[in-house]
Amino acid sequence: MGEKYVVAIDSGTQSTRVIIYDSKGNRLARGSANHPKMLTPHQGWVEHGVNDFWDALRAASAEMFSNFKGNPADIAAIGLSSQRSCFLALDKRGDLLCNPISWLDERWRMNVPSLGQVTNDIADPLYKAFWPYYSKANWLKFNNPEIYGKAAKYLGVSGYLGYKLTGGFYESISNSMGWPYDIINWTAFKGDAEIEAVGMRRDQIAEPVPAGTTIGRITGEAAAATGLPEGCPVAVAAGDKQCELLGAGAVKHGQAYITLGTLSGLDIVCNEYKPAPDFSYFTYLSAFPKLYNYESMANRGFLLVSWFRDNLGEGLKAAAREAGVSVEALLDREAEAIPAGSEGLVVLPDWSPSAVHPSGKGIYLGFDDRHQRGHMFRSLVEGIIIQIKLGTEKMTGYLDLPINELYIGGGGSKSNFTAQIISDVFNVPVNRTRESENCSLGAAMCGAAGAGLYPDLNSAIDGMGKNYDRFLPNQENHELYKALSAKVIEKLYPALEDVLKDLGALTAEKK
Repeated sequence: MGEKYVVAIDSGTQSTRVIIYDSKGNRLARGSANHPKMLTPHQGWVEHGVNDFWDALRAASAEMFSNFKGNPADIAAIGLSSQRSCFLALDKRGDLLCNPISWLDERWRMNVPSLGQVTNDIADPLYKAFWPYYSKANWLKFNNPEIYGKAAKYLGVSGYLGYKLTGGFYESISNSMGWPYDIINWTAFKGDAEIEAVGMRRDQIAEPVPAGTTIGRITGEAAAATGLPEGCPVAVAAGDKQCELLGAGAVKHGQAYITLGTLSGLDIVCNEYKPAPDFSYFTYLSAFPKLYNYESMANRGFLLVSWFRDNLGEGLKAAAREAGVSVEALLDREAEAIPAGSEGLVVLPDWSPSAVHPSGKGIYLGFDDRHQRGHMFRSLVEGIIIQIKLGTEKMTGYLDLPINELYIGGGGSKSNFTAQIISDVFNVPVNRTRESENCSLGAAMCGAAGAGLYPDLNSAIDGMGKNYDRFLPNQENHELYKALSAKVIEKLYPALEDVLKDLGALTAEKK
């Protein structure tokens, strides 16, 4: 029997990617399509266009096939992942009733006065205290009764694309944030009252199934639209961040993963359900049943590396082209020549306010005549990584789960310089995945397991992943970062909070 291929679909906030892998997890071809700019019809509202996800899937699939040298008939499985908490309402014909509502949308806050005090007997503290207010269906109920009355199905992005590809209504239980599923018992709620609390009926929700479950096969209509082979099995994966952990192989209790993309942060795997009592971290269902991914995100994260590149990397673009490398690689070279701690230059990377630092602004502290651009770049990366560590300490303390094994992925992880700083700051060995598209690889693993190419997800991880570069901590550097964090960085915001508040008021944009 010849080689069989697996296609991964990853539909994110800004783009959709379609990637084909062989059965060993080697990437063979890639296609991507940006989504149109999101719509903001009112302050705080954020929507996608009605056709954005399906059009992007078709375009990305066409690009992938244009780069693929194999036989499409040998595609044996498709795995489907997507962004989390996007909301789509369909009518009886399966057509969208309104623009998909993004996870970035804030109109759910209007539910608080509309719903008043919610009381119920649900054991899950998140569902009891938060999900009825967060529900976009409840927003429709109170603010757009015409659409609310016509809604036959409510879906997330992966559920919608699964419907478009196979005709069935299913959703991964591991992509359930905000949906009326019992995440303690990993089923749909058995009582109707729990579903109605978020403004839905039982017949309106997709059937929840475990990640790695085949939900149907590519229809003739979908095959004509996408080029994917008719009859090919489609399996649901987890949400995009959970799929990143799956693709990296971080799927056991106590394993942690840092993603270094536009959104940067740390997820840790735990076998207990312990949501944050103060919502200081997020709780997601793992790709594996009865395991949970707890997530703490850094404000802006590696978006600040792009900011530095675009604003302070003057003169490096031509040099990067000539050398055949990225501007970031040249900045890494400058920073690698600087000792840990950037010779006394430190950064508080709050380029915008956050829930933790509501008056936050970016701070560089400690300039003297030794400092050049390399110092500035190194101290920025050090500041981001230290912020990620500080942001996770409360979470890991509450979970009673120290970080002993750390994996990294995402665009920023390609830098050896950054990977070493992570190992030094956290004082643990760091495994960097050689596949930078970990979400897509995780989705492909789900597809492969669902179609029977591997007997289960653990076997798919062993067969398609486990390729790492390893970085070990430098103890001297760790002690320096530990002291900088405790003696300087942790004291910066409390010491300057009133000053930053006044600065924000003085420089606020005039209405």
